[in-house]
Amino acid sequence: MTQKRFFTSDQHFGHTNILMYEDKTRRNEFGNKFLSIDEMDSFIVDQWNATDTEDDLVYCLGDFCYKMQQMRDVLPFLNGEKILISGNHDPFFKKLTKGGKESQGNARDLAIEAGFSDLHSELELDLPGIGLTRLSHFPYSPANKDGMAESELRYLENRPEVGRESLLLHGHVHSKWQTQQDVNRPLMMNVGVEVWGMRPVSEKEIMSKFLEEFAK
Repeated sequence: MTQKRFFTSDQHFGHTNILMYEDKTRRNEFGNKFLSIDEMDSFIVDQWNATDTEDDLVYCLGDFCYKMQQMRDVLPFLNGEKILISGNHDPFFKKLTKGGKESQGNARDLAIEAGFSDLHSELELDLPGIGLTRLSHFPYSPANKDGMAESELRYLENRPEVGRESLLLHGHVHSKWQTQQDVNRPLMMNVGVEVWGMRPVSEKEIMSKFLEEFAK
């Protein structure tokens, strides 16, 4: 049986400050603020498991969790096979992006030991109805950097290069946008939990949103 594929990012499990940074979007099913980080974590786990089954494949596009022990504690409670595209708030980021092959291999081993089935800095997939799709934690570098805050210009060296892809799936921007497209660049689609009901988004939903954008 072919695995159903889902995409998500920026859970920030255990990261108390995210409740302040995303005060208006990190809410429960009733639209209420979370009273604690544990309450937020539990809600994200419930939303994940209500969306995915044990037979599904979930691509996690970074900023899953900053601490290894927290990662080990959470992963067994999440349905499906899970592949991590590392973000800057994941514990493998420096090893994966700044180290050599040995460091990168060590990062992958740690990710697998924690409960992921694989670890990447970027990945390419072929999605039906879309074609070549790039997976990255980061969006493309801003087309126009004038007037942008310094915080928005961090990690430029880790941003994906525009290639042959028809779509870039990414995270990192939280609630800033769900889709965005700059002139002469592929569509960017944010799979962060804040813009998808605090849950993973299905391949079918990705394709529907992609076609919707090109119908405008």
